[in-house]
Amino acid sequence: MKSIIKICNMESHHDAKIIQKIIANNFGIIASEISLTKKELTVIYNATFFNIEKIINTIEDLGYIVM
Repeated sequence: MKSIIKICNMESHHDAKIIQKIIANNFGIIASEISLTKKELTVIYNATFFNIEKIINTIEDLGYIVM
């Protein structure tokens, strides 16, 4: 599956690196890409092992606001 997630308070390359690292470490994630200018995370994942709610919760646990 492919999902695009808006992250409102992602402001710097440091923020993007933190999010990218945490997301990439999850089993079931195939690929992910962050656009700092669009404040978006595009993630491709295996829905059998991972779901979008878990991705959103992981990002929110880091203190970011997901729309």
